[in-house]
Amino acid sequence: MLSKATIIQELNSAKIAHMRWVKRADHLITGLPVDKEFIPLEPTTCGFGRWLYGEVGQQLRIEDTFKSIIEQIEFHHDSLHDVYGEIYKIFFIVPQKRSLLHKILTFNSKEVTKQEMEKARKYFISLQSTSTELIALLDKLEAAVKTFDGSSSTRPMSMLKRA
Repeated sequence: MLSKATIIQELNSAKIAHMRWVKRADHLITGLPVDKEFIPLEPTTCGFGRWLYGEVGQQLRIEDTFKSIIEQIEFHHDSLHDVYGEIYKIFFIVPQKRSLLHKILTFNSKEVTKQEMEKARKYFISLQSTSTELIALLDKLEAAVKTFDGSSSTRPMSMLKRA
């Protein structure tokens, strides 16, 4: 059984992991060097995703009181990764149709054009907006956890310690 304090602590750690992920994407857009491995593409492999699909996130998902919020969080989280996937393509996917000389000179690195950079910035604005919505949902979840007493649970034993 998990205590409210443990859930809130893990929730806040997940929120911090999410904000770091967004910050790394911001660094990429602003031209700071970022290793593509530091911004996971898959929703299940980033720090926040490991929380969402891990023990605490899954326990919250099965409690009727939190299920709807968790589903909304998951939707926004998946949307973030979809948008980041578009940014990733701009910065890391090297076009296949290149001359041999171009391949030799660029060593398979991607040169981002001004148009691509502008497109990436627009994607990032969308990513930031979705991130803001996700943070609001996490705050809503935290408030729901704090006020949860288990009395509305349809399961015989609540996942949360009441104290």
